[in-house]
Amino acid sequence: MSTLQGAPPYSTRPDEDKEIIFVRHAQSQGNVDGLWHGRTDGPLSDDGEESLEHLGRRLSTWDVDVVITSPLARTRRTAEALGREVVIDEDFIEMDAGRWEGRSFVEVEENSLDELQAAFADWTVPMGVTGESLDQIAKRAYTAIDRILDRLGNGQRAVVVTHGGLMQSVLHRHLAGKDRPIHPVMSNTGITRIRWQYGRPRLATFNDTGHLGPRPSLADHHLKKGTPVLALVRHGRTQANVEQRWQGHGDWDLDDMGHRQAEALGEWYGELDTVYSSPLKRAMSTASRVAAEDIVPVDDLREMHMGEWEGLTSQEILELFPADMKTIYEEGVDLPRGRTGESWSQLAARVSSAIHSIDPADAEPTIVVAHGGAIRSYLGSLTDTTDTHSESLFTPANTSISHVAMTEEGPFILDYAVAPHLESLSD
Repeated sequence: MSTLQGAPPYSTRPDEDKEIIFVRHAQSQGNVDGLWHGRTDGPLSDDGEESLEHLGRRLSTWDVDVVITSPLARTRRTAEALGREVVIDEDFIEMDAGRWEGRSFVEVEENSLDELQAAFADWTVPMGVTGESLDQIAKRAYTAIDRILDRLGNGQRAVVVTHGGLMQSVLHRHLAGKDRPIHPVMSNTGITRIRWQYGRPRLATFNDTGHLGPRPSLADHHLKKGTPVLALVRHGRTQANVEQRWQGHGDWDLDDMGHRQAEALGEWYGELDTVYSSPLKRAMSTASRVAAEDIVPVDDLREMHMGEWEGLTSQEILELFPADMKTIYEEGVDLPRGRTGESWSQLAARVSSAIHSIDPADAEPTIVVAHGGAIRSYLGSLTDTTDTHSESLFTPANTSISHVAMTEEGPFILDYAVAPHLESLSD
């Protein structure tokens, strides 16, 4: 997929913490029939209607300040299931697919393959000859997102119920592949959260369907084809996390909440036979809750080596190493952390090598327990980003899961930082 050719990014919001929770509509009959039905309206399928109960029950516990939806029936019906007042915004409607509207994906691929490939290769080429280009879709989406950000106060959250095609342009800011797609279209009722923090948008969760079960249908789809699937798990909480200490190779164990998080993870996801883990205590303790058999320690799954920053708080590092922090995080120079530690690129290369050396299971996901920076560096290395520390990805929550299918073309990110088991826990 090409880069955006004219669409400005949604703007940054310095010193503000805001969040937009994007939800793709429940399964429609058009989805079942395999049709291009961009602007074409139609009902949800029977399975789509059934899924609304699970989505509504889950989001009913979330604090949100406004619910916004595309005007089409499939999105409005999904938004109404959240049990809140709904605001309609025309700009979150699905793409105009032009002459492809109402035709099957198979038919379009068979009869209009050149046009299809051109529209995805060059974002200025209209879909279906007479429809919208990807560039136009992106401009429309970013303009609508900026309006929401202007409406939200600091610390507020909005839910936007929209469509898979439109969300591809939003996700392109965070998960664009280098020479191929590296993520699927969002699943029906999938949840993607973007937080604006530290002056930039960051992907906090992608394609979360945890309300439908612990294993996403996409994982089962790949496993049935014989494609291995890894479940990347961040360790549970430590006291260092609470104190905002940069742990690195420091061997902290889980605190009381961390043990509860790991226990909740095991109860929700279940125990699997194949579990690999960083050898650090916080990872091994987490792995013990999801391992039906032995845990295989892998040294190169350790967190980033922080050098002289090991064990210091964020505030202490800012006070003691102001020039280094500015060079790395403002100027984008990938220096070794703490002067004697690792650079981000070194971390990504190490973790990538460790992950690709793993012998995965055949019929079930293979659990890999590691660390926030380690997981983020690996997934960030798959994207077409110039960011020297994968900052467009928010650090995954403690005990969250990110599924990756190890396809013949390369790793394919199915979801990111999914953790519904944490939503009922409190300190």
